[in-house]
Amino acid sequence: MNRRLVPALTAVALFVGLPVAAQDFPSIGSQYIDYGASMMSVGQMNNVLGSTVQRGGGRAASAPPPRALAIDTRYRASPEVSARVRRQFADFVARTSPANADRLRQAIQQKDLLGAWERHVAVDGLRRGDVADAMTAYWVQNWQIANNRPFTDRAQVQAVRGQVSRALASNPDFAHLDDAGKQEMAEVFMLNFVAQGSAFSDATARRDAGLSIRLSDAAVARFRKDMNVDLRQLRLTPAGFVR
Repeated sequence: MNRRLVPALTAVALFVGLPVAAQDFPSIGSQYIDYGASMMSVGQMNNVLGSTVQRGGGRAASAPPPRALAIDTRYRASPEVSARVRRQFADFVARTSPANADRLRQAIQQKDLLGAWERHVAVDGLRRGDVADAMTAYWVQNWQIANNRPFTDRAQVQAVRGQVSRALASNPDFAHLDDAGKQEMAEVFMLNFVAQGSAFSDATARRDAGLSIRLSDAAVARFRKDMNVDLRQLRLTPAGFVR
């Protein structure tokens, strides 16, 4: 069933009690709001790209490597890890807008942003506690923002999840991550998803074409810089991302 992914985030943000999304993240229109807990995040995403899209897309990615079933992308969450990631993310976002630092910290520390993420992506079969699910949502949303494509369906998102899972399974570094390392990576993707998507949703709802374009260009620049991929050269299909 088709659904509207990116614009619905404004409703999600309001549901958890946030002020208007763009006011919560006022600098996001001109900066690449993309906090990474470590270089591991970028490394895993590069691996996703190398293992799927650059191999030619859906058909090439359809046959998982032998190790794919041996890697567990789920993790047991720790409240301590969540608190640390949220605190570090709040510090990062506050530095982007010193004038709004106190309100930004309060919004990030007090609101259930991870719960909002989970409620929003559940329609596509994604869930909290799984690195592959967090990365999938992040990739799909950035593709949507870059291409101004509000609609996706569950089959497309699940196909991307398969690409992500197979790529992680082929990465020896990921195999050595413990639960805390997986959780940190996943929750960083989730928080970036909420911040970026909320700002784009708000710009769309207010018909602020200038801000929407800046956010779209920022998504393109983010992936080009960190992953050497042009999101506008990808198609989202029932087989996942293809060139």
